[in-house]
Amino acid sequence: MKNITSTFILLLSLFLSQTVTAQVYNYVEDSTKTQQSTQQEQYKRPTNQEVDALKDQKHSDKPLKDKIFFGGGLGFGFSSYYTQIVVQPMAGYMITPNLQVGVGLVYEYFERKDVDYKENNYGIRPFARYMIEVRDGLRVFPQAEYYGFSNNYEYRDNISGEKVSGSQWRDQFLIGGGVSQGIGKKGGINFIALYDVSYDEQTSYYSSPWVFRIEVAF
Repeated sequence: MKNITSTFILLLSLFLSQTVTAQVYNYVEDSTKTQQSTQQEQYKRPTNQEVDALKDQKHSDKPLKDKIFFGGGLGFGFSSYYTQIVVQPMAGYMITPNLQVGVGLVYEYFERKDVDYKENNYGIRPFARYMIEVRDGLRVFPQAEYYGFSNNYEYRDNISGEKVSGSQWRDQFLIGGGVSQGIGKKGGINFIALYDVSYDEQTSYYSSPWVFRIEVAF
């Protein structure tokens, strides 16, 4: 009887030992799988949509002053018979890190000395552009713009000798793009080429449908 009892106790001990060992093994295996799964999730590469969403979130948290930019361009032309001065200040707003909208003011003075002819033109040019990152600091962008101005002219009539003046609204619908070299957090130098889709050789103010600009933003 004593031998039977000892044998039963030994078998029971072996059974319990195997059960505990199996449980420990399963626990270690499950923990390893969980850890590997967690590491895979932790180092999972974010998608482009997730990156863009994060950029937009960071941009929306910025103060207003970090989303507004200013700038513009100047132009001069001189010769023995004409003078031309162009001033184009502008202000813009970054809706997202890539999408920019803005408005510029236009002033142009033109004088033909040989025929006593002068122009003072005032206008406005709202625009929108989308910046595409090429590499650090260098971006390309498509742009659409409306360029409208009041053409105010004055000249002396050769026959009567009297001064004649008038005013006419002129405009351009421009599409194109450019290259931007970034300076600082939001500034840059923009090289822009635009085409006037409404150009008419007979009635348009300018002699060419192409517009080229160098613009500074800060």
